[in-house]
Amino acid sequence: MNIDSLQDPGQFDIWYRRMPDFRKEKIDAFKPQHSKLLSLGAGILLDTAMKDIGISSYEVMPDQNKKPRIKGHGDIFFNISHSGDVVILGISDREIGVDIEKIKHFKDSLVNYVFGEDDQNLAKELMDSENDADKVYTRLWTVKESIMKHSGKGIAMEPKGISLRLENGKIKASSAVYDCEALNLLPYEIENYQITICSECDEFTLLKPF
Repeated sequence: MNIDSLQDPGQFDIWYRRMPDFRKEKIDAFKPQHSKLLSLGAGILLDTAMKDIGISSYEVMPDQNKKPRIKGHGDIFFNISHSGDVVILGISDREIGVDIEKIKHFKDSLVNYVFGEDDQNLAKELMDSENDADKVYTRLWTVKESIMKHSGKGIAMEPKGISLRLENGKIKASSAVYDCEALNLLPYEIENYQITICSECDEFTLLKPF
C-alpha cells in the first residue's frame, strides 16, 4: 500500500476510526506524521486481511521472540515491512518473513559489512544480466532481512552470517545459526522498490497493491 492517500486529513480520519484500539494506540505513540501514516497503512492491510478470512475482532500480542501474533489464532502468521512511502503485509498459515526496501546506493564499505564472499559472487552473477549494482544489492539485502524476520531474531542474527547462492535459478540461503536451507525466497520488484517474501510454501500469491 502506498500511503500517499492517507496524507489527506479526511482519509486519515476515516481509516483511523476503523482501526482496533491497539492500532490506534500504536499510531498515536509516533511523533513524526510519516510514521503515523505508515502505522495506519499497516493497520489497514492487517485489518483488511483479517476481515477477508472472517475475523472481525482480534488482538495482536508478541510471542517469546517479540514477534507479533494474532491472539488465539496460532494458525495465522503475518509480517509487516515498510520503506519510503510503501508498506507491505505478508500473511500465511505458516511462518513468514517479508521485507521491502527502496533501492539505495551501497558503498563498498557497506557491501563488505553486510555481504560475504559468496553473496558478492552471487551479486556479480546477477549483475551480468541486470547491470545495476544498487538494485541487486538492495534485493539481496531484502532477502537477508526477510530471513532474519522469519527467524524472529531480527538484526541480532547478523546478516553477514547468512550466505546466499543461486540454485536452479532460485536464491537459496544457509546459516550456522538458523536452518534456512528449505525456505523459499521469493523476490519481487515494484517500481523502485525491492521486496522479498521468505516462506515455507513453494509459491506465494502477490496481490495487487491496496
